[in-house]
Amino acid sequence: MTLPRLAAGLALAALCAAATAQDQGAAAAGEERPALQALRQGYDFDTPAILVRQRLFGLAHGLSLLAGACLDVPEQAASAQEAYATWHARQASTIRAMSETLATYYFGVRAGEATWSDLARALNLRQDIREALGEVRLDDACQTLPTVLVGPRYAFDRLLAEAEQPASEPPRK
Repeated sequence: MTLPRLAAGLALAALCAAATAQDQGAAAAGEERPALQALRQGYDFDTPAILVRQRLFGLAHGLSLLAGACLDVPEQAASAQEAYATWHARQASTIRAMSETLATYYFGVRAGEATWSDLARALNLRQDIREALGEVRLDDACQTLPTVLVGPRYAFDRLLAEAEQPASEPPRK
């Protein structure tokens, strides 16, 4: 394994771990943190600013699950890890901002306690990518991951900016 691939693998491991680190913090201290109870559940189809963040968070959640599952596909693991780490580095601030907004939406004054897992539960998102893949084989999904991550569907910063423009303005290019 080359040094860049090893670094990408380590970065992916760190990114995946960060998604659950808050949940594990209390457990490491010897205390079990009960799941935070959401004030709301599911998607809010009546509030476009929240709905776009919910949709993008769902995509980010699915990507993190897929990237983690790709670790089990040796011939695709390195390229999937590298692609995910690169994508996540570009989108991290947007994902963080979206997560903070959603935490406030779902948990109100307890938003600061909300973890990635709490948000995923509030949105009723799956915790295993294999269920969502249906008939698509995991190795096929992992093989295409590096290609799709550079496409416009996963440019969350751009998608969020476009969604927030007034309807009369044409989208930015």
